Amino acid sequence: MKYIIYARKSSESSDRQALSIQSQIVEMEEIAKRENLDIVQVFEESKSAKAPGRPIFNEMLDTIEKGKAQGILCWRIDRLARNPVDEGKIRWLLQGEIIKQIKTSNRDYNPEDNVVIASIEFSMANQYIRDLSKTVIRGLDEKVRLGEYPGSSLPIGYTRDLRSKKLKLDRKNWHYVKKIFELYATGLYSTRSLSDKFYEEGLRTKKKKKVSSSVMHKILTNPLFYGWFLWKGELHKGIHAPIISKKLFDNVQAIMFPKARHNITDRDFIFRGVLTCGECGLVITAENQRGHNYYRCTKSRGSKKCSQKYLREKDLAIQINQELEKIDFDPEILDLIIKATKEKELVNFDFYSEKRKRNQKLLENNRNFQESLIDKFVEEKISEIVYERKLAKYKDEEASLEDLLSKDYELSNDIIEKMEMIAKFSKLASKLFKNGTDEIRKEIVSIISSNIVIKDQKILSFSLKEPFNWLLEDKSVLPAQNNTFEHSIFPLFKAKTAHNKEAVSVMYAFASGVFCIFY
Repeated sequence: MKYIIYARKSSESSDRQALSIQSQIVEMEEIAKRENLDIVQVFEESKSAKAPGRPIFNEMLDTIEKGKAQGILCWRIDRLARNPVDEGKIRWLLQGEIIKQIKTSNRDYNPEDNVVIASIEFSMANQYIRDLSKTVIRGLDEKVRLGEYPGSSLPIGYTRDLRSKKLKLDRKNWHYVKKIFELYATGLYSTRSLSDKFYEEGLRTKKKKKVSSSVMHKILTNPLFYGWFLWKGELHKGIHAPIISKKLFDNVQAIMFPKARHNITDRDFIFRGVLTCGECGLVITAENQRGHNYYRCTKSRGSKKCSQKYLREKDLAIQINQELEKIDFDPEILDLIIKATKEKELVNFDFYSEKRKRNQKLLENNRNFQESLIDKFVEEKISEIVYERKLAKYKDEEASLEDLLSKDYELSNDIIEKMEMIAKFSKLASKLFKNGTDEIRKEIVSIISSNIVIKDQKILSFSLKEPFNWLLEDKSVLPAQNNTFEHSIFPLFKAKTAHNKEAVSVMYAFASGVFCIFY
């Protein structure tokens, strides 16, 4: 059987793209060599898979449909599809045995497999996965502590130093930002008029377009420009050079938000953000009336389009608790999950161990190259331009290797403990919700449910996230417990457990904190 290697990275920036794609190809070539696979072509794509229309992806499928290859080799299943359209193409070709096998770094997908398994994997890929890597979080927190802005997206007026990766003023645009604040503070300009004015003066976005009115609004409300920055909802003092004074910023806010700030409540409604109207499909918002919180449809299409009434938060909480009581999984099923995970981890141990050694060696070589590069620059053997270009390349490579090492560690450690914690959490979710604070209730709902549909002051639908949704679905279709019970369910749970580690990590991080509070 002939195989195709498909490597993809979401970023379309070529300078950030090369190493990530190359790393995927190297890993796949290692697998092909180890398993003696015949690779006929390698496809590389620098485009997000969240929407259909990737040209290289379509070219790859065309190659397979013409019979030039029968198998696909990719790093993870989400490299192939993160949207229902592309997912449907892959599943259809697999089901019709036009694709005879999809091989990833940690499992194989074959036409004869239960279609539910592939559906679960693609469903996971369709969501934006919260990256809770301990190493990444710790690194960002350390940056914040040191006063370094950790965000990847930079506003107009700032750029990053290639050596230190710290913020520095953008020589081309920072003076525009200062003038934007000064003009708005006069009270004679709107964000729209500023957008038009500065387009005429030469201000452009990275894509050489006009800075829109909405972006002007973001600029005028961003504390980064006076030396502070927002991170996780809190203000932190930065070490970067400010463009404006705090006084000028405050003057702009007073003009932009003329109402007295003490009349504006900052209360965080615990169920806002996960509720949808069951009649018109719009988002449900929240408000406080006479000391009580109420939830209602926004009715942005007009009151004639929706007849739904207010729902009191207290009554909604009772209904949510009733839904959480339904998440009561059989202990034997949960034991099978943990058993499947243990078996899978034993198989993967040697693979991840060798992979870590290889990446650690590459990281060591990378840092040696950086030291050598610095020596050459100090000795004036290379120019500053060459030095900065090569150093940036090595730094990007170093960051990618460190990310791979941290992910390998997370995949090969303490997953059993995480699964056991989730098993306990699923049993206690209702109790924790009933007795917990508003903050804990909010976290429980956000981590368990992806969408709650309300109609006629009742919960019409309570959608669950992984791993709860597939646990609940399989619970309803399991055969009666007999001698064939474990034989029929074990492979399914083994596959699910092995490939839902991101969801497991999310639940474990939260559940650990909740258990510390209650026990």
